[in-house]
Amino acid sequence: MEDVRQNSKLQKELKDLNSQQGASLYALIVVMTLLGILILAGLKIAPAYMDDQVISNALQNLKESGELSKMSLRDVRTYVTRTAQTNGGSFASDGIDQVEEGGIDYLVVDYESRVPMFSNIDAVVKFNYRIEK
Repeated sequence: MEDVRQNSKLQKELKDLNSQQGASLYALIVVMTLLGILILAGLKIAPAYMDDQVISNALQNLKESGELSKMSLRDVRTYVTRTAQTNGGSFASDGIDQVEEGGIDYLVVDYESRVPMFSNIDAVVKFNYRIEK
């Protein structure tokens, strides 16, 4: 008798497993659309981060070579702008400023990059860091 109960219970579980269905077509379309939007947004925003990496590397190279401490703010802005343009990017040089704190000079890089996303929707990416001069 117990074998019959276990057998019917097992058949019921198998029947439940067979009756399960996957995601509907509409759910798959929604998921694929959202995934496409996220990929597109990432592809549009990535160049802003690549441009910032060029700017950061230019300043680090100046610092490591020892020339940064000898250059005026105007010279640094010109160098960074030219480096960004050489690498196909754009940079507004007024994003670099010089401040003094505790007798130490710092270059403060503070700017934002606006990336058009869809129609009238833009993404704004902000960059802010400082380098000891």
